[in-house]
Amino acid sequence: MNKFPICPIFIPANKLNYVEKAIKSGADGIIFDLEDSILLNDKTKTRENLFKYLSSNSPDAITYIRVNDLNSEIGISDIEMLSELNFAFIVPKFENEENFTKISEDIKIIPLIETPLAINNLNKIAKNKKVIGLSFGAADFSSMIGSEMSWDAMLYARSKIIIECSINNLISIDSPFMDIENMDAFENEVKKSKAIGMQSKAAINPLQISIIKKYFLPSEEEILEAKEIIDLYKKSNNGVFSYKGKVVDKPIIKIMENKILISENN
Repeated sequence: MNKFPICPIFIPANKLNYVEKAIKSGADGIIFDLEDSILLNDKTKTRENLFKYLSSNSPDAITYIRVNDLNSEIGISDIEMLSELNFAFIVPKFENEENFTKISEDIKIIPLIETPLAINNLNKIAKNKKVIGLSFGAADFSSMIGSEMSWDAMLYARSKIIIECSINNLISIDSPFMDIENMDAFENEVKKSKAIGMQSKAAINPLQISIIKKYFLPSEEEILEAKEIIDLYKKSNNGVFSYKGKVVDKPIIKIMENKILISENN
């Protein structure tokens, strides 16, 4: 699996001065947005400015670019101009295998899963070699199926994404929480997102970053415990043993190894 950010933050691609503030706030990933946050008449100029910026600046964070829909000429132009920068693209409205024909073989992408058709075709999308991760777009998905954007309403889609990411060794990035003033509800969603297996959660405001890290990053105590459990497992000749009253076997070891991997990547 590629190194991935725990809390990437969306930055409108016409607000490049936000980058430094985002990184100082603790974001370990930047998603430059050319899609929803940019007016139609500004998209070409914004793309050109982003290209110039990234050609001479390297943000101190894992960087992705969310392009426009590949069913539009603007989206195709985004890919054509920005592909030489060697950043992975987050591609919205990605729905089926046909979408891959619009992207050259050497480009890495994170399909944005935000339509019912995308969920239906998810196993075919996830196994393509161009794909390094899957990102969930709860707002568009809920509007298309006519549901609330509540946790229960979105649980099936989230679960499908997590399962396909696990099968194909991909990054899973959860949808951002849109109500930036309701921090209690946000924290509750972050906790649930981590609990069901999401590896990352996108942010739209610097105030969200610390809470995402709180739940998605293992604590120092958890890392020490994971290392101790793995060491005991090796000494037991990879057999089943008891640790503080709990049975430890191979699946538990995998969880401990993942905790250490996350800590080393972040």
